[in-house]
Amino acid sequence: GFPVNYNVKFLLISLEEIDLGTGGGDMLRAFHAALQNSPVNTKNHAAKERAQEVVLKVLTSFRGSEIEQAVNSLDSNGIDLLMKYIYKGFEKPTENSSAILLQWHEKALAVGGLGSIVRVLTARKTV
Repeated sequence: GFPVNYNVKFLLISLEEIDLGTGGGDMLRAFHAALQNSPVNTKNHAAKERAQEVVLKVLTSFRGSEIEQAVNSLDSNGIDLLMKYIYKGFEKPTENSSAILLQWHEKALAVGGLGSIVRVLTARKTV
């Protein structure tokens, strides 16, 4: 389902978390907020696009040295969701995003293994 208040809640929480994160606050909290609000069960393209922007902003705001800790904080479903966003980010590269996404991919692959890639590439529910 797609909750009626989803957009408002997602925008308020995620943008607040991201501003907090990029302002030197808790990036891990921003990371979890962005992933937890992911609209995988909707067909609403606008919601998915917005979520992709938010997650990509969070991922590209991390320092390379912080990525492993963030990846290690996820369970296997979280790793798979992260991989979905990484591959989605590869589809629409922005300035410097590919290099950072490759770092995320390396760490996520180390934890999730090849099974994570297979699950992402064969998943029916997209991000």
